[in-house]
Amino acid sequence: MKPISLAVALCLTLIGAVSLQAQDEKAKAILDELSTKTRKYHSITSDFEFVLEDKMADLRQSQEGVLKMQGKKFQIRIGDNTVYSDGDTRWTYNEDMNEVYIDHANSGEEAINPTEIYTIWETGFKHYYNGEVDLNGQKHHLIKLNPKSPEDKTYHTVNIFINSAKMEVSKMEIKGKQGDDYTYMVKSFKTDKDYPASTFVFNKGDFPGVEEIDNR
Repeated sequence: MKPISLAVALCLTLIGAVSLQAQDEKAKAILDELSTKTRKYHSITSDFEFVLEDKMADLRQSQEGVLKMQGKKFQIRIGDNTVYSDGDTRWTYNEDMNEVYIDHANSGEEAINPTEIYTIWETGFKHYYNGEVDLNGQKHHLIKLNPKSPEDKTYHTVNIFINSAKMEVSKMEIKGKQGDDYTYMVKSFKTDKDYPASTFVFNKGDFPGVEEIDNR
């Protein structure tokens, strides 16, 4: 390679690195602003649509869900399943089978659940700004997240769509390693509703005959 060509190549490489760094800093600034805003909420309530696409099986499934979240506590209802967590214990109840699985709150969670729509970027990810896109007629920041320890995850990429005007998450896409993709689309978003502590705890008295499977 001639010296002039080498100089040009090095210059282009440097420009590319500076541009990527600027994008990373923009992504970080947006996510920091979103985290600051989210932490101010006493609680979050949202309706969402969950879509599973398995490309290998040529399968697409869609379900409606409801999330109630207060700090580390949450309740998720989706299809026949409701998940309760008081921050220490997690109960996963299946209505069809009338069974509840009891686990420690942080055990066995390899997949991403709807509560992480509002916090996932805060730890364990590299983030990249992928520009502004249109979603349902509104401008959104598109930020790509890649896990820092991909060997521990069942997915390789998470795409976050953030409403530019409202600074709220509207959509999250999870790209699986085995061709299985998951999408959470936020349909409604409300904040600061007061929930009693019982909202986040499974009360077996409300479910006569329920079978308990305790994995703790």
